[in-house]
Amino acid sequence: MHIVAAGVGFLCLVASCFVLARMFRREGRNSWMWFSLMTGVVFLLAFAGVASGSTSAIVVLAFWAAVIVAFTWIAAVSIDFYRRTLVSPKAA
Repeated sequence: MHIVAAGVGFLCLVASCFVLARMFRREGRNSWMWFSLMTGVVFLLAFAGVASGSTSAIVVLAFWAAVIVAFTWIAAVSIDFYRRTLVSPKAA
């Protein structure tokens, strides 16, 4: 069950990267769009490598690096969304 839940969660993470990349593109925020797109691609490839059953040190290290990139992306996007919801003192 752990592997099944991880697979669903990881694929949802990749999908969210692509959805937000599209949103950022519409907003004209190209650096965020590329960050989201590259995070999704890198994580998908790394997850596919691990999911293939490979126990190669390179594949495992690449997956761990992709996890760090993905969690950095989650944190950065969360901070960006939080900052966008703050009310400006001048507007109050």
